[in-house]
Amino acid sequence: MAHNSNMRDEFNVKFGERIKYFRNLARLSQEELAEKIGCERNTLSYIEIGKNSISFAKFKKLCKVLDIEPYQLFLFDNNLPEANRVSEINKLLNTMTDKQLGIVYNMLLAFINLRPDDFKKPISAKE
Repeated sequence: MAHNSNMRDEFNVKFGERIKYFRNLARLSQEELAEKIGCERNTLSYIEIGKNSISFAKFKKLCKVLDIEPYQLFLFDNNLPEANRVSEINKLLNTMTDKQLGIVYNMLLAFINLRPDDFKKPISAKE
């Protein structure tokens, strides 16, 4: 029985993380999103940390407010189809200032110029 409870807890935590991710992507505070879906901020907070689950009615409102398809909340561990990743990256880029965009651009250029050997060994503080 504990195994099922642990699985449920892990699911709730991952599901809550996805809600928080899309809330942040939409640039909404917990208070703002809670008001839009008709619940208390504390309730939303507990949903985001995996302590509470969400009702189906609120789930439908949540998807509408966040402008996402319901399935997107169930794609854990960055298993997003490529088109969705590109769409989410575009949404993030559209919220950035010119200065932030410049930093991201430079980071992407540096990343593209990395060699395969650069990924073989993690950097550690002490060996």
